[in-house]
Amino acid sequence: MLVQSKKPLLSVVLVTQLVMLFYATPVSGEDRNIDQSINKGISYLYEKQLHNGEFTAFISYSPDMSDAMNASTVFDTSFIVHTLNLADNKHTEKIVQEMKTKALAFLLDNMESHNIWRYQGKSQTIVYPPDTDDTSMVFSALVESGVNISDESLDYMLNFRTPDGIFYTWINSDEWLDPSFQDYEKYKQNDIDANVNANVLYAYSLRNRNQYSVINYLNNMAENKSFLNGTPYYQSPYVFSYVVTRDYSDGGIKELEPSLDNLKDYVLETQNADGGWGNDIDTAFATITLINIGYEGAPLEKAIEHILNNQRKNGSWRSNPFYIAYHPDTSITFYYGSQELTTSFSLEALIKYNNILSRR
Repeated sequence: MLVQSKKPLLSVVLVTQLVMLFYATPVSGEDRNIDQSINKGISYLYEKQLHNGEFTAFISYSPDMSDAMNASTVFDTSFIVHTLNLADNKHTEKIVQEMKTKALAFLLDNMESHNIWRYQGKSQTIVYPPDTDDTSMVFSALVESGVNISDESLDYMLNFRTPDGIFYTWINSDEWLDPSFQDYEKYKQNDIDANVNANVLYAYSLRNRNQYSVINYLNNMAENKSFLNGTPYYQSPYVFSYVVTRDYSDGGIKELEPSLDNLKDYVLETQNADGGWGNDIDTAFATITLINIGYEGAPLEKAIEHILNNQRKNGSWRSNPFYIAYHPDTSITFYYGSQELTTSFSLEALIKYNNILSRR
């Protein structure tokens, strides 16, 4: 179990000076609120990053994350790096760069042969096989950060697909999966998750290697609305709307355009009167979905206001489940999330919305 490290006093002073500098900078009303919120969120992430560059993940038996326990994973850190790559506020530039440098070193330290990753990295005590979800998101974080890395990850993952070209979750060859492992048969059987495939597709898009079977698969999911039931590892339908529109917007996969109207309609129809979507992380996902699609109506303004209002004094947003793991043998569902993750997605929404304001 990890112990949260505290930053040295010099780092605290640096953050304090940056925050004071920011608040002394004259900006307009709406822009000021958003910029201040982004600044506070970035500072929160800076204080929470461990010395090895990781951002702590949490696992819970409860969907309200009330009994959360520390966990170590490369997965959560890769998503936070994606957000840090979007941050361009000059007042937080130094601490963003410091966070990225440490996080990227952590991700690279956990790379294994064939340039692939497993959920808990090299530190995991139970030898689960690597998977396409972690490998794709870590690869994407490195590429987006300008790290010089080969396409060996992408080449190798092509071996773990259905005959129709849809990616399995687990990289389950006997090179990685010991036949004596008690769960050998379960992982050997493998499974398919639409959101995992969207994350895999994103990695290939960064190298202009679109997987058209996956694109068609995701478009069909959006059209028949089967994503409303969640997926094996992601319960919330807003995760699907987020990852598909991210692939369209950030990944430049325009062939996903047939999904956009269905996802937009679903998000708009399910928005609550207060501007949110039930909890902080789903609100972030839904808001980013609208922004990625290019929607700029009044519901988006309400969503941004909701996000701003829900930020806590320490700069964070509440911990909500992002992904799950269900164990059929015990009928136990584990929920994974953290304040750091919710904060990162909330910041992504605010940063992207700021970009809209700058264009007006």
